[in-house]
Amino acid sequence: MKKLGFVQVIFLLNFIVGTFLSTAPIALASPRKFCSEILSGNWQKTEAGIFVKANSDPTSDLISYFNQLVDRQMIGDLELSRLIEGLKNNQLKNPISKEQAKIDSALQIQREAIEEYFETTVLDKTKILDWAKNALQEKNHVRVKRDETRIGTTDIYQKIELHPVPDGTFLMGDDSYKVEVRLTNPFEAMSTPVTQKQWVEIMGENPSHFVKGEHTITIFVNGKPVLMQPDNPVENITWWSAVVFANKLSEKHGLPPAYDLSGVKFKETTRAEDGTLNAESEEVKIFAPDNNIYQAQGYRLPTEAEQEYLLRAAGKANGKYYFGDDVEELKNHAWHLENSSQSTHPVAGLKPLIIDGKEFFDLLGNVWEWGQDNYNDNPKGGENPLGFSSSFGRVFRGSSWREKAKYFHSALRNCHSPACRRINVGLRLVRSMK
Repeated sequence: MKKLGFVQVIFLLNFIVGTFLSTAPIALASPRKFCSEILSGNWQKTEAGIFVKANSDPTSDLISYFNQLVDRQMIGDLELSRLIEGLKNNQLKNPISKEQAKIDSALQIQREAIEEYFETTVLDKTKILDWAKNALQEKNHVRVKRDETRIGTTDIYQKIELHPVPDGTFLMGDDSYKVEVRLTNPFEAMSTPVTQKQWVEIMGENPSHFVKGEHTITIFVNGKPVLMQPDNPVENITWWSAVVFANKLSEKHGLPPAYDLSGVKFKETTRAEDGTLNAESEEVKIFAPDNNIYQAQGYRLPTEAEQEYLLRAAGKANGKYYFGDDVEELKNHAWHLENSSQSTHPVAGLKPLIIDGKEFFDLLGNVWEWGQDNYNDNPKGGENPLGFSSSFGRVFRGSSWREKAKYFHSALRNCHSPACRRINVGLRLVRSMK
């Protein structure tokens, strides 16, 4: 393998370190796993002792690096426009200007590394131009969509909005296991996952990991500043915290709560407000006849059957996704590992699922969504299935920004202990319709 120049080594090391930092919550949770991935067959060691990508494409590496800078807000609209303007004239301009570099030492380091990389590497300008145009278009699209969702409301950004979902019958599961399910009760489902601002308005605190980014604001709750990206989905919450949020939202709207938690003993050091609530037992009951969650009147988590029913367009879509089987189309509907820049994104920014003229966003990707049911190897069928009495944990559905697109499908299931917190797991609430 060809030896690399000093600046190229610095650039690649900077890229590797930047990638590590951007995924720190994953890496720190399992450092041995992260190191094994870095030292796997995807990387090779040069004669100088530096690890670089095997069969690496310099242009793709540069674009990956630029994506990291966009994610850290070191490259924004102005920098992307500068890059595009130069490339249209067949000039590869550094997106970080000299003026910016003079006042920010971090930008100075990035600018110098990029400049040297431009000078010492053969790059595909057309490919870089296409990426820059798409990156700028995506930022503008999300901004416009976010502004549209704010119309008509002054107290919140993305408002809590529920749309009706009719009853029906469908086949639940994947090709290896399918079972017929009959949902006899229509229900209402939130049009988006619960956002950070919606959580804070009910709970007073923000447990989310992704509070700093392009859309960061600070609001004051009871005199205390709370940092957030208001329209990004809330995450980093336990299942127990999610059900308390559901009860509090019910109380705010004058509805009987769905969950009876009076018999649950919670650990003293845990709290629902900051997403850490944990119980010493799972003796949660439902305020409904025979503990039947479908009969509860308040806001609640959807059953696993309801979650997949939604993902299958109220039972009308039998393909891999609610829009068909084309994985290339997935990027227009879901934030996943290949298009998310390893972060959550404002809800309602991509194409929706439409049921009876009503729009449901982010059912796939962005964050997994906690469900009501306990997990078992195969989901239950029959009429209004209630899940299992014991299991390895609580189900969540829909996948997230962290998973690869090739793993997405409507029947995809996962689970965690109800005490578990993950930076890619949030919630969407439903309510039974009488």
